[in-house]
Amino acid sequence: MTKHTFDWKRYGRWVGTFIGFPLAGVTARLVAGNIDSATAAAMGGLAGGAVLGAVQVGIAGIPAGERARWIGGTAAGLAVGLTAGASAVGFDTDAASLVAMGALSGAGVGIAQALSMAPGSATLRDRILWALATPALWAGGWAITSQVIVDADRQHAVFGSSGALAVSLVAGVLVALRDRRSATSSSSTSVAAVATSSDRMAA
Repeated sequence: MTKHTFDWKRYGRWVGTFIGFPLAGVTARLVAGNIDSATAAAMGGLAGGAVLGAVQVGIAGIPAGERARWIGGTAAGLAVGLTAGASAVGFDTDAASLVAMGALSGAGVGIAQALSMAPGSATLRDRILWALATPALWAGGWAITSQVIVDADRQHAVFGSSGALAVSLVAGVLVALRDRRSATSSSSTSVAAVATSSDRMAA
């Protein structure tokens, strides 16, 4: 049986998707300006989420069958999550508010992306783990950015590059481990199929 090790190439590609966060933030600002209302949050989240999803698809090598769902899901998830998060904190920009907003934004994105994963590439366990981890990661992303950002009062849609890199470093581990489990499962299935075929021939 083939032994599947940690896929460093896959991990590196996912880490590279961190650039999608600042690009999503720029897009959200061009479309909606400051995130100072539910309408701005919904519009900015939708546009920014589409860009983030597209970058993740392009750099991380998400399977062809998932790409449209991933982009659409990320867009819808960030639109809903950012609207809920920003509204929940009254569009405030202190550190605690940004972390709370990040958690709710991440929840929307995490759930939507988990639902976008094809059954063949992710188990139910993988989907649940992604949906639970993403809110924590996005809260952490904002916690990091809130310590270095100098223009939080501009009410950004997503955290900056420092938080994005940290989030992508950790999320990449989840992606690489998920792929390893998927590869191991596929190998086990193939071995079982060959064994069954051999038994039938022997009979």
